[in-house]
Amino acid sequence: MQPIQTGRKEWNEATVTDEIKPRTYAVRSDNGHCFKRNRQQLRLARKSRVEDDVNLEIPTFPNCQSSRRSRDDELIQEKQCVQSSANLSNTQTDSVIPTRDVPKNTSSPKSDMFKTKSGRRYPYINVTYEGVVFKYDDVCARQNGSCFASGEFLTTDAVYNVYLSGGITYPNWNNIDISAFLGQVGSTGGKLVSAKYLSISFNLRTDSVVYKAKARAWEEEFLKKVATLGTTSTRINYATSHSLDTELNKNTNGDIVFFSITFTLMITYATVVAGGDVVSSRTWASWAGVMAAGFGIMSSFGLVSLCGVKFVNIVGVTPFLIIGIGVDDMFLLMSSWAETYPHRDKTVASRMGMTFSTAGIGITITSLTDLKAFLTGVSSVFLSVRNFCLYTGVAVIFCYLYQCLFFPPCLAIHGRRVNSNRHCMTCLKTKSRAKLRQDGASTCRVFCFRGSPPTERGQDERFFETLPRTYLPRMLRSVGGKVILIVLFLAYLEVSIWGTLNFKQGLILKNLVSTDSYYHSFSEIYDAYFSSAFPVPFVFGPTTNYTDKNTVDNIESLVNSAKTDSGVVENSLICWFDSYRATTVYDNNSTTAFVSGLKTFFTTTTLFDNDVVFDSTDTDIKASRCYLLSTNIKESNAQADVMVRMRALADNSPLSVYTFHPAYIFFEQYVAILPSTLQTVGVALVVMTVITCIFLPHPLLVFLVVLNVVSILVGIFGFLYIWGLSLSSVTMIHLIMSVGFSVDFSVHVCSAYMIGEGKDRRAKTESAIVHAAGPILNGGMSSFLGVLVLVFSKSYIFNSFFKIMFTVILFGMLHAVFLLPVILSILGPGTKSKISHASLLP
Repeated sequence: MQPIQTGRKEWNEATVTDEIKPRTYAVRSDNGHCFKRNRQQLRLARKSRVEDDVNLEIPTFPNCQSSRRSRDDELIQEKQCVQSSANLSNTQTDSVIPTRDVPKNTSSPKSDMFKTKSGRRYPYINVTYEGVVFKYDDVCARQNGSCFASGEFLTTDAVYNVYLSGGITYPNWNNIDISAFLGQVGSTGGKLVSAKYLSISFNLRTDSVVYKAKARAWEEEFLKKVATLGTTSTRINYATSHSLDTELNKNTNGDIVFFSITFTLMITYATVVAGGDVVSSRTWASWAGVMAAGFGIMSSFGLVSLCGVKFVNIVGVTPFLIIGIGVDDMFLLMSSWAETYPHRDKTVASRMGMTFSTAGIGITITSLTDLKAFLTGVSSVFLSVRNFCLYTGVAVIFCYLYQCLFFPPCLAIHGRRVNSNRHCMTCLKTKSRAKLRQDGASTCRVFCFRGSPPTERGQDERFFETLPRTYLPRMLRSVGGKVILIVLFLAYLEVSIWGTLNFKQGLILKNLVSTDSYYHSFSEIYDAYFSSAFPVPFVFGPTTNYTDKNTVDNIESLVNSAKTDSGVVENSLICWFDSYRATTVYDNNSTTAFVSGLKTFFTTTTLFDNDVVFDSTDTDIKASRCYLLSTNIKESNAQADVMVRMRALADNSPLSVYTFHPAYIFFEQYVAILPSTLQTVGVALVVMTVITCIFLPHPLLVFLVVLNVVSILVGIFGFLYIWGLSLSSVTMIHLIMSVGFSVDFSVHVCSAYMIGEGKDRRAKTESAIVHAAGPILNGGMSSFLGVLVLVFSKSYIFNSFFKIMFTVILFGMLHAVFLLPVILSILGPGTKSKISHASLLP
């Protein structure tokens, strides 16, 4: 114990507990009172050895809250009472919202979890870090040497007694804006009557690597303790600084199990659609196509992760996307293979050449357009978008390679087996139904072993492949059918444009986690009942000369301009410079005198200790900041607009000044998302057009593909509003993806039209339907099954992916199978010669 003078002409025993700032220390006496003493005062008492990282049990000084800073202190990672070096933002916050509906004269329960030995209601949690046990007192952010918990002062008995006597005014009481801490308040005549919600934030030190690690460990233990805290009349909602990230990871990681279900559905669907008898069955070949897509996903994840690209949560949707692309290519190749059945006299190699001469164009164009769409997204300003596009773009490459190099050999083996009339399960030669009947085989043997190679298309196909070429040509031949389709398309276009004009931007963070998450409950209560005001800090650089009249005038001009903004509270200025100039110690005759007077001012006013940083010589100001508070803005775009206007004021000022707050990180997205999305989608559309021009060497067909894609994209943008989705970095990824998907089905139809048989538009259109409609419906159905399980996901990322993917698949199929054939039958390019498969062979 060190004897010190407490200010009353007498000596008491006290302990030096912490260094508040250079040469200024916090001490605690036996009776629990705390004092701030400089080195000279300690010398007068006795020489003292000040130790770091001591266990503190210091009650919060009342004046820690006696300012308009209360709203600001509620916000994460900014402007807390804390020891500080050059870092102006070095704390993090854990928040608790106890809620209750009780009579106003009922006292609140007090849990031991929120008490320390000194009686303060701080979280009494023991945490072990690197073998050392510490408590909240050891990692808390401090003001005047005491732990600072925003809103904690309202839980003291003294405040409660004032409340019982009706002495608490609302919203301001004792120069404190208590509306920042109380929610769903009842007041009469400016007096506080009741409040159902109380917010308390426990601020932690993060001004070093060790403190950051300790703070994270304390937060994790805090979550465990508060989750098991039992209360009878109080509901506690809580969150920490890393809750959103943790809950998001847990949410998406838990939903990864859906991919195994998807893979099973794909295998099942491929088996059902494969069709055929025991000889012509394409089950094993279809399974190989699904496996090729799976191999592409694994190869991509392995290679990109090996290159050090971070796996972000949104990459979790990549498997669902790639499995759809791969299966779509598989069905197109199998459909083209079926067209070679009349050419059984040719070798399997020749028939494989015929297959790729028709289907190869389609799968190459779609793969390239998908790839280019994702490569375009790599240039996005959002890290999550870039990483997603890298993973998915590489997956598209591998998927294409496996469909060209792995699936065809499997299809060739299938062809050789069928040509040899071998059983699909036993690989033993078998006989046709007629021959087995002639041999007197039993009905069971005939059913299980009869089979023969198909001689024409359709003998081994199922409903989804035969339906389009059976009924679609009939419908498209009639004028009435064409008129109905065109009218429906115009109605679709009108609804889509209306939705596009009304869709919203922004991302509600609580939507990123499941509704049963503690973070979702916390955010829902906080957003509904507490203010969304945020600080607007102006940070002045080292070249600012505070003794120069022009500089002072420019500071005043900047602040006054900010005050007049509609998104800023006019009388909310919190500025050390204004307060310092109003004192008798203010001296602007020289920089030395200015700094000397400022330090004297800080010895009596600790409110601004964390708002000024001195240089290494301690004789000049390295950086400083002043604050204004925004109004209670709930709309994310309006919050971003305030940030943009404040930045414009700072940029236009002749001072070395800028504005920054951690909340701006989220606001940046709201500002950049629309132009970034339009730019990325536009570039992807241009690249897609160039690729289509290379592989579809007819300008009209290219124009029709582009027109189809634009129409689908308008529909997707419009249905964002109808689905209740907003434009954000999450949905931006889905929109980039949709560019590639939108072109897939249209290219299949146009490439089939280009090489189709027929001397007029109608004949070539029917040929295109026969060739492409079946694979398109199969691919669309398989892609839909691939994302269907995501309906049950609790993840906003996966759920929004399903909605947009379903929209892309539906509109893509309808445009390709119905609208595009109608346009081709009316405006499609004619031909003077018939292109046959034989002419395409080497």
